Amino acid sequence: MFKCRRCEVEARDGATCSACMGQFDFPCAGLTEVGWRKLGDRKATWKCGNCKSLSTANPRTGSIKVSSGDLENIAAELKRLSAQMEVLPALIDNIKAIQTELMELRAIRTEFSDMKASIEFVHEAMESLTCKVSILEQDIISVKKTKDDVNTLQHRVEKLENLHHESEQRSRMNNIEIKGVPMTNSENLFTIVAKIGDIIKCPIPKDKINYVARVPMRNDKLNKNIICSVHNNYLKSDFVSAAKKHKNLKISDLGLQGDNTIYINDHLTLQNKMLLNKTKTQAKDRGFEHIWIQGCNIFIRKNNTSPRLHIKNEQDLKKFLS
Repeated sequence: MFKCRRCEVEARDGATCSACMGQFDFPCAGLTEVGWRKLGDRKATWKCGNCKSLSTANPRTGSIKVSSGDLENIAAELKRLSAQMEVLPALIDNIKAIQTELMELRAIRTEFSDMKASIEFVHEAMESLTCKVSILEQDIISVKKTKDDVNTLQHRVEKLENLHHESEQRSRMNNIEIKGVPMTNSENLFTIVAKIGDIIKCPIPKDKINYVARVPMRNDKLNKNIICSVHNNYLKSDFVSAAKKHKNLKISDLGLQGDNTIYINDHLTLQNKMLLNKTKTQAKDRGFEHIWIQGCNIFIRKNNTSPRLHIKNEQDLKKFLS
């Protein structure tokens, strides 16, 4: 009869004590070799009578014994876990900070979404403006072309107006304008022209007169000037020159009552009359001594030794009198 090496339970050699899991070196008391073989599959859980009584009397007898090394390992593990637990508050703060940043990122994402919508709106508006600008550019090109056409047409109109004015003035080249003779019911215009011709010593035969008539004045509807058209410009020029040399021709010289002066000039168009009035005003202001009409043309001269200047339009006024 022999005992277990660890729990000192009597055992048979080769058997295992279920209490301490130690190997039996020898057979247990009260158990034969034949009995041991009959245990079969129960050998792993078999306990001898002493072991059973010991397990019943002291339940902790079969507990696993903990060594000092295991305790040190457990203490180290607990210390490690405690160290990890110390950083837990900081970790929680970091998590909260991350959550705050995530909220801010969500807000930024919302702002970016709104910004994206705004950019898309601006992009659409830019495309619309680009389209409108393109249309405006086409309109500008069209307007520029129209402006060029208008300028061309305006230049042509000005040329036509000048030609028309020159033609109108040319048609009056042989006309004599007599201003200041009052109207009477029994007047004879041929007789008046003949009397003036006798006074200024430049008579005009009746057969040299194409027509004689009164025409209305722009600023005086009651009095009308006398227009006498003769056969040629030479006869007209001689008559006007003789009248200017005579000077101070009065209506009393014609046997009419009054002391009004009679003026005899070339028959100018309305445009040339207005140009003559402007020329007289500006030329006198700038010290020009001579202003006269010759062949229905306007001339000015600073003095007797200076050259004469032909005033054909207002551009000439700006050119010579500015």
